[in-house]
Amino acid sequence: MEEKKAQELFKKYAAGNCTDEEKVLLESWYLLHSQNSNLSDVSAEERLEDKQLILDALDHAYAPVTRNVSWLKYAGMAAASIALILIGFGLYTYTIKENQETRPLVLAKTDVSPGGNKAVLKLANGQTINLSNDQNGIIIKATELAYNDGTHIQTNDTHPTASAQNTISTPAGGQYQVILQDGTKVWLNAESSLSYPSSFAGQERKVEITGEAYFEVAHNKAMPFKVVSKGQTVEVLGTHFNIMAYNNENAVKTTLLEGSVKVTGRRTSKLLSPGQQAQLTDQHITITNHVDLEEIISWKNGYFKFNEDIKSIMNKIARWYDLDVVYKPGVDLNQTFSGEVSKSRNVSVLLKVMELTGNVNFKIEGRRIIVMP
Repeated sequence: MEEKKAQELFKKYAAGNCTDEEKVLLESWYLLHSQNSNLSDVSAEERLEDKQLILDALDHAYAPVTRNVSWLKYAGMAAASIALILIGFGLYTYTIKENQETRPLVLAKTDVSPGGNKAVLKLANGQTINLSNDQNGIIIKATELAYNDGTHIQTNDTHPTASAQNTISTPAGGQYQVILQDGTKVWLNAESSLSYPSSFAGQERKVEITGEAYFEVAHNKAMPFKVVSKGQTVEVLGTHFNIMAYNNENAVKTTLLEGSVKVTGRRTSKLLSPGQQAQLTDQHITITNHVDLEEIISWKNGYFKFNEDIKSIMNKIARWYDLDVVYKPGVDLNQTFSGEVSKSRNVSVLLKVMELTGNVNFKIEGRRIIVMP
């Protein structure tokens, strides 16, 4: 879409006259062009100011009309919107307000809502607790369990031993946070699990994961922290890193954001520096430098950031929306997509953006997505 056409649509958008399809078209224009913008001279403070401008503009554009506001005011907001695009904030963050209540944008008759806070905790004594969907995480304390807001979690395990292994797991369409007894923070993505002891004792802190998790490990030089996952062990003293170890992915990917880690397979070990990613395949470890850290942890921060092939993207979509994916003959599985979309949107919004930016089409049937050429 040419920039002139985009500006015309911005005017309609600010006046509240865009159709759903035109809103998605603006999203796709952003996805195609935002990465070409020169952001090096824009400060963080300026970005925050411009972000607030667009949020204010959207609140006005979609609020019930109860007072007379000139179009020139909306035009000024449209200009702010254009400036916002140029500094890297996507229109996918817009909020539609009706009667002061937020409702999701729906672009298909058949649609699927996004995932949310869902997890099950299984204690070492066999008790199973369905954790509250109204909470986003739990805190492991010396003598009790609690939600992040301090609410006590009732259990029948009154005297847990230090070695007792507990497991928290998320379903498809679920995510949850855990703060372990030593202060280490763990975020679990959809279809993931974390096995951990009630408290850490001895000479090491050891946990095991499946799926994907982001760690902020509390520093303790005397007691290294180890994460076991799908044929590898990651050893750290105190650092931030992400591990993706899903069974339907080709490699176990460990990405370091801060500090240092040692990744060990069955045959070899590698040390990582910040910005590096270790990929474990068939017990061989390869290192990739200067990975996009924002893309790696976008799932934790509430959005999808893509720069990969369609099959990798659809794996993420399937996990977050709890869907099955079927590929029709003729789909180019090697084509790649780049862009950002909020995880809070219905799946139709994300699929529409991909249709507008690539040679692919989608059909939603119940809880199944059909990918067509």
